[in-house]
Amino acid sequence: MERRIARILYIFIILALINEMSIAVQARDNNKRRSKEKTGGFQNNICDITDRDSKVHCYCENTREPRNATKAECWVFNGGIPRDDLIWQSFASQPNLQTLSFNVRVDGALGYVPTKALQYLQRLKSINIKYGNIVDVSSYAFANLTNLKEVSISQNQIETLQQYAFAYLPNLTVVNLEDNMILEIGKDSFFDVPKLQKLVFTKNNISAISNGAFQYTFNLLELDLNKNNIFHLNRHTFDGLANLRKLDLRRNRIYNLTEFTFAELWNLQELLLGKNELKYLSERAFDGLSQLRKLSLDDNKLASLPSGLFEGVRGLSSVDLRSNELHALTFDNIKPILDNLKPSGSNLQLEENNFVCDCRLQWMHILRNETKSQNTKDSLESVTCKMDPPIVSSAYNKMPDIIINTNQDLLHANSNFEKIAKINVTDKKSDEIKDMVNEINVKKAVKRNVLKIPPEALPCPAETKKTTEIPFIVDPVIPIQNEMKTFRYQEMNAAHNTSFVFGIVLWSVCFVFFFT
Repeated sequence: MERRIARILYIFIILALINEMSIAVQARDNNKRRSKEKTGGFQNNICDITDRDSKVHCYCENTREPRNATKAECWVFNGGIPRDDLIWQSFASQPNLQTLSFNVRVDGALGYVPTKALQYLQRLKSINIKYGNIVDVSSYAFANLTNLKEVSISQNQIETLQQYAFAYLPNLTVVNLEDNMILEIGKDSFFDVPKLQKLVFTKNNISAISNGAFQYTFNLLELDLNKNNIFHLNRHTFDGLANLRKLDLRRNRIYNLTEFTFAELWNLQELLLGKNELKYLSERAFDGLSQLRKLSLDDNKLASLPSGLFEGVRGLSSVDLRSNELHALTFDNIKPILDNLKPSGSNLQLEENNFVCDCRLQWMHILRNETKSQNTKDSLESVTCKMDPPIVSSAYNKMPDIIINTNQDLLHANSNFEKIAKINVTDKKSDEIKDMVNEINVKKAVKRNVLKIPPEALPCPAETKKTTEIPFIVDPVIPIQNEMKTFRYQEMNAAHNTSFVFGIVLWSVCFVFFFT
């Protein structure tokens, strides 16, 4: 009896042990399953893939142990990787990565931002993708990467930034989209990126910027739009960029600037507009830029500047006007910023223009003597002009037609004008006339250094225009009501005065007729 009871107890003990072992095994399996689910269900360590057929190979610095790597450089060798390919789940093996780069070695091998891999990298701070064919950056491509600071996806053939492409990234500071094929910067592509400070669009095909495109990037400090196809800007293009410090618009196709184009950029310090097609500037094009220190307008087609162009940017100390078509730059032009060009750190560049040697350039002598800037001195000493003053003479109307038709340039040959006018025009004299015309053309073509001509020797043109701004620039800006009222009032007064004068004259005639 006792033996039987002992056997039963023994059996119960064995069953209890088996049950405990079963529970332990099940718990271990559950832990493995949870771990597997957490790591994406893929067992491979992304830093330790040796399979030659793998589509992605990553090299991790310092360590290849799971969960220990902080920096990885990955190479994409094989094309046709689906967005949900299992290879992206392998990145769950290194959740502590802070720096990640992808170099695509085969055309067409990567056609999207690998969001499926990035979702496991919550500590990621920097990502760089090069040489892919990412036609468009989809919405929320970098979603939930709250620690992300820098994104560089240059040279990827990107054409479109979808709405919310860069959204809900509280620590993002730099986005580099250089050397792609982006056509337009649309509204809401950048959304809730409060710390974004630098945005680079160099070498794209951008021709349009939607109004409000930058309304959520209010802390942006630098915007680079160099080498694009932008041809038109308006007063709402840069809304939201009140803190911008530098704007690079070089090498675009901008042909005119209307009033208040940059009025929203209250803190702008550097504006680069070189190598565009600028011909016309509104007198108030730069109004609102009270903090502007550097302005480049080099390599454009400017023939003249409005006299009050620099009135609203009196803090300017660096101006580049090289390689334009300027025939004059008057004291009225330069007066608002003249004192800023005298300290050693200032800079004025004026070479390669079409200046006429006249008294409108006399101020260059004064600035050359007073400035402490070696750059400004060097530039002024290199400025050239042509001795080509226009002639205002009644003798011109008396010139024989043969002389006038021989060469229209004779109109500018002031010093030889009287000599030519006295020539009796005959067939025998035609050769002499031609020789004289050639002599005048040679003298006209000679350029002289402005500073080598004594100021008192610079002649003044008969009519010096204080402002040479284009008389009319198309701008969808509605005139201020007060300005319209003033204009209408003046117009009505003019009409009233004309009628009044006419009435007096008519009354006088009638009086004389009846009483004489």
